[in-house]
This record gives sequence, C-alpha cells and structure tokens, in this order.
Amino acid sequence: MKKLNVAEVSNIVGGIFVACKDTFEKEGTGATAVCRKVTTCQGKYGEYTDRAPADLASCA
Repeated sequence: MKKLNVAEVSNIVGGIFVACKDTFEKEGTGATAVCRKVTTCQGKYGEYTDRAPADLASCA
C-alpha cells in the first residue's frame, strides 16, 4: 500500500487542488484597445475565470 503525504490526502478528503493558467487577451482596436490578464483555474469543484487589467505590452 502506498503511503500518502499531507498534500495528497487533502486532495482526496475535502481539500482543494487548484491548477491555474494565465493568458492575455486584447479587447478593442487602436486607441481604445485594452489588455486583460485572464486567469483560468481548474479546482476540485469546477472551473473559474478571473479577468484583471494588464499592461498593453503583455498582449503584444
């Protein structure tokens, strides 16, 4: 039988395992363009997305 560490046990018994991925998306064109950092996370209870303002150079 394999011994489990605390992190593995918390993932199985009510814990939260979260894997996130950051991407950047550009909205608008020309002088009205804005950049957003989009963080998409996959957790034990589903997927969620967060959008935050980012520097326009990040979307290049």
